[in-house]
Amino acid sequence: MEDANKIDEPRINLFENIALAFSGGGYRASSFGLGVLSYLKQVQFKDKSLLEHVKGLSTVSGGTLMGATYACYMAKGERFETFYDNFYKVLDDDRLLGVALEKLDSDELWKASHKRRSLINAFALAYHDLLTKENFKFLKQNKSHLEDICFNATDFSFGLAFRFQTTGRFGNYRLYNSHLKQLADDMKIADAIASSSCFPIGFEPLLMPDDYVSDHNSETYKAIKAKDEFKKGVGIMDGGIVDNQGIGSIMNAEVRRVNDGKSYDLIMVCDVGSYFMEAWEASEIEMDRIGWSKSPKQLFNLLVEKLKLSWWLWLPLIVSFGLLISGFMNRPSVGLFIGGGAMAMFALFAVALKYFIGKMEEKSLRLWAWMMGIVPKFMKDKLIRFQNLKLRLIQRMIEERGTSSFKMISDIFLKQIRRLNYDLLYKDDSLKNRRITSLIYELTKDQYQKGDSDEKEMDIKEDLIKDPSELIFNSAQIACEMDTTLWFTEKDRDLERLKNLVACGQYTACYNLLKYCIDLKKAKANVDPELLNEMIDIFLTDWNEFVKDPYYLHDHYQQEKDEMRNVG
Repeated sequence: MEDANKIDEPRINLFENIALAFSGGGYRASSFGLGVLSYLKQVQFKDKSLLEHVKGLSTVSGGTLMGATYACYMAKGERFETFYDNFYKVLDDDRLLGVALEKLDSDELWKASHKRRSLINAFALAYHDLLTKENFKFLKQNKSHLEDICFNATDFSFGLAFRFQTTGRFGNYRLYNSHLKQLADDMKIADAIASSSCFPIGFEPLLMPDDYVSDHNSETYKAIKAKDEFKKGVGIMDGGIVDNQGIGSIMNAEVRRVNDGKSYDLIMVCDVGSYFMEAWEASEIEMDRIGWSKSPKQLFNLLVEKLKLSWWLWLPLIVSFGLLISGFMNRPSVGLFIGGGAMAMFALFAVALKYFIGKMEEKSLRLWAWMMGIVPKFMKDKLIRFQNLKLRLIQRMIEERGTSSFKMISDIFLKQIRRLNYDLLYKDDSLKNRRITSLIYELTKDQYQKGDSDEKEMDIKEDLIKDPSELIFNSAQIACEMDTTLWFTEKDRDLERLKNLVACGQYTACYNLLKYCIDLKKAKANVDPELLNEMIDIFLTDWNEFVKDPYYLHDHYQQEKDEMRNVG
C-alpha cells in the first residue's frame, strides 16, 4: 500500500525547471546571491549547467542589484564569467555611493533630466552607469534561460507589492492599466533596481510614472496622469516591506506555469535575513538626579517663585550702577566699566526673563484652560493627573514608547511578514518535495549545532556526511554579520567580507542541494533514482571540497579572471 501511494505522488522531474528567489539585504544579499549563481553554474546536469535550468527569478532590494544585472547579461548573450567578473568588480570597487552622490550634486544633470532631484534618483542613474543600461523591452525581446523575471517593490498608495516583471501583471491589480503596460517596455531596468532597493528612511520613493518615463509629452504618459490614482504620482519603493524574500511573485508564477503544464520542479529561496532580533530593553534612569523627582508643574512653579525674589534682580543693577559711577568719579577705569557693564547686562537679562516667564505662565494657564475645555468630561480628571507626574517617569514613558515603536517597525513587523511569506511557501502541499531555502546564517557554528529543525542535522549525520569545518563556521559568521548597507566599510575590507559572502553563497547552496537530494531519497519520492544518486555524488564531492577549503570555488573564479586578463 505504501509503495502504491508513492507511485500516486506527482512525478518530480529533478532540476528540470528551477525558480530562484533572492532576498533583500544590501551588498550582503548581492554578494551572497552571486555566490549561489556561481555554484549553480559549476554543477553539470544533463549536459548543461544547473544554472541554465533556472527558469524563474524573483528578487528584492539588494538581491535585485545582482539578479537584474544577471538577467540583462543573459539577455545580451554574455558568458556567465563575464557577468561574474564585472559584477564582482562593481562590488569590490565600491563606487556606487560615490557615483550617486556626485550625480546628486550636479546642477547641470538635473536641469536636463526628467527625474526629480533626489537621492534615490541619483542611485538610479548610478545603477544605469555601473550595472545595466537596458530597458524592459530589451529583456522581453531577448530571451534567455530565464522565462519568468520579477523585481519586487511596494506601492505607497495602496500598500501592495508592485512587480516589475516580464510575465504576469506589471505593477499590481489596483494600479494596472493598459497605458501603464505600454509604458513598461520603455522603463529602465536601473529604475526598477532603485525602486526595489530604496528602503524607508534611508531613501524617498520614486514617483510613478514621472521618474520612470522620459517623455512627459507623450500621449501615453498624459493618459496615465489623467487617472485619479496617478495625478500626483504613485510612490514606489522597497520590495522588502511586503515580501523581503520575493516568495509571493514566485508563487504567482508557479500558478501560471501549472496552468500551462510547466510547473517548477524546485523553488529555492536564498535569504540573508533571519528571525533573530535583539531583545527590547527597558530604560535605565538615574532616580536620584537633581530635579528629576519633581513634576513639570512643580519645576515651573519653582522657577516662577525664584524669579519673583526681587533681591537677586535688583542687587546686580545697583552694584553695576555703583561700578559705573565709580569709574566716572575716579580716574577712568576700564576694569570698572567692563565689570559694571557685564553686571548690568546680566541684570537686564534677568528682568527680561522674569517678564517672559510671567507671560508664559499667563499663556500656559490660558492654553491649559482651553485644552481642558475641549476635552470630554470623562477624560478631564484623568488628564489632570499627568501634570503631577515626576520627570523621571515622563522620561521613561517617552523613551520606552520610542524604542519599542522603533523595534516594532524595524524588526518585529518585518520578521512577522517574513514568517507569513514562508508559511505561504511551506504550507502549500502541492509544493511538497519541491522547495528548499538557503540561509546565510545556517552554517555558523551556533546555528548548525542548534539546528533549524529537530531532524536536520540528525539526517545528515546518519549519512556520514562531514560536518562543516571550523573554516566554514568562521566564514559564515563573517558573512552573516555584515550590516545592511550599499557599501563596504574599512572593517568589511579587513575581514574580506566580500570574499566570505560569495563563498558563503557557494557552500551554503551546495549544502542545501545535497540535503534536498538526500531527503528525496529517504522519502522515496517519485523521482528517477539513478539521476538522484548521480546528483548526490556530485554535491557530496563538492561539499567535501568546501569542508577542506570554503574558498576553493571563489578562488577558482578569481584565478580564471586573472588568466583571462593576462591573455587579453
